[in-house]
Amino acid sequence: MAAEFDVPESTEPRLPLLTLSEAHELLRVLQHFGAMDHDWGAQARRFAAELAARVPSQDL
Repeated sequence: MAAEFDVPESTEPRLPLLTLSEAHELLRVLQHFGAMDHDWGAQARRFAAELAARVPSQDL
């Protein structure tokens, strides 16, 4: 089952990787959903941990 997303058109080319601020924003979203007690929460926690291990801290 593929999810469809309404992605707004951009006048600038997309980078192949997330920017640091995008990665931190995604990490916050994953941590939010990871706080929920269901199967999607478990997956969100796993991806949040993987992302946190690969992205420099915002405190730097």
